[in-house]
Order: sequence, then structure tokens, then C-alpha cells
Amino acid sequence: MRLFSVLLLTICFSSVNSQSESRVYNFKQIGWSLRLPADFDVMDSAANLAHMQKGLRAIEDVTDVTADISKTITLISATKDKFNYFNATIEPFDDSDGISWESANQALKEVLYATFTEKMSDAVIDTSSGKQIIDGVSFDRYHITISLDGKSIFNMLLLSKLYKGFDFGISYLYLDERTRDQIESMLRESKFSK
Repeated sequence: MRLFSVLLLTICFSSVNSQSESRVYNFKQIGWSLRLPADFDVMDSAANLAHMQKGLRAIEDVTDVTADISKTITLISATKDKFNYFNATIEPFDDSDGISWESANQALKEVLYATFTEKMSDAVIDTSSGKQIIDGVSFDRYHITISLDGKSIFNMLLLSKLYKGFDFGISYLYLDERTRDQIESMLRESKFSK
């Protein structure tokens, strides 16, 4: 489930080799392309899976949520300076169980909030929700700011969309404004085939 790859962004950190120029990635499943900045490094599938499993354990420690992540497809997972992350995943969405995408997305937000609150009990957790447009496609936007002693430690954003039959999630964590600007510029310049 996309939930676990989102949480792993805040719980696990890793280092990878540096690249020297930006790269363009095309994701045919959803018709999306983006140019990853040169100072972001793509995580390999083994490292990504290990992080997803750590995120899963953190959520299960706090909530009664268990999920099967076997259908989650990581489109891209990248890191910058060990602590700034960008991640995009898709998972086929089936509402035959009577749960709407909107209800599932709201439950994801609630689990994220509960997990952060429990795992970072000394921090102040502030959230906001809204919409964000990327190349004409509207996403649900959930922003979490974690502060300690009146100072922001990090920000995490989750962009979600039911798109072409997939629960499509873009999440990113940043520690500084320059990285935020890089990621948001990358998203603004990304393209969807329509």
C-alpha cells in the first residue's frame, strides 16, 4: 500500500551514489514524465523495498493497520543529501469492497498523523490539506510540518490522485527551502499525456 512507502520517507535514511546531470523518467503506466534534478539519486529496488518494510513495521507498531504491499509499484524513489526524499508510487485501486478512493485517502492521512504523533511525541505536528495542479491534473495535497522547540525539523507532502485506475501517490520530504523549490519545480515541469 502506498501508505508504507510514504511513511518510510520520514523514518529511514540512506545514502546512494551521486549523479552529475538531470535525467528524464517516463512512466508509461500512467503517461507521466519528469526530469529528476542532478543532485537526486535514484534508490535501487532492494534499498527501496527495505525502506518500505521499515515503514510498514513503524505503522504496525502504532496502529492496527496491516496491509499487503505486493501490488504497490514504485515508479521512482530518490534521495538528496541522505535526508531529502522524493517518491512516486501507483497501486491498482479496486472499490469492489465498498470503500471509496476518497475514504481510503482520508484513512491514509489519519494513519500518517497518528504514526507521526506516536513516533515523535515531543514534536509539534501541523497539517494542512488542499489541492495542487500538475500539468492540468488535480491532486489532493496533504502537508505535514514537524517542529521541535519552535523550529521546523522537516516538511512532508503527499499528493494523491485516483488516476487511470491507480491510487497514484507522490510524496516528498525536505529539510530546506532550496530542496523544496527543486522538487516543486520538477513537479510543475512534469508532463502527463492526455
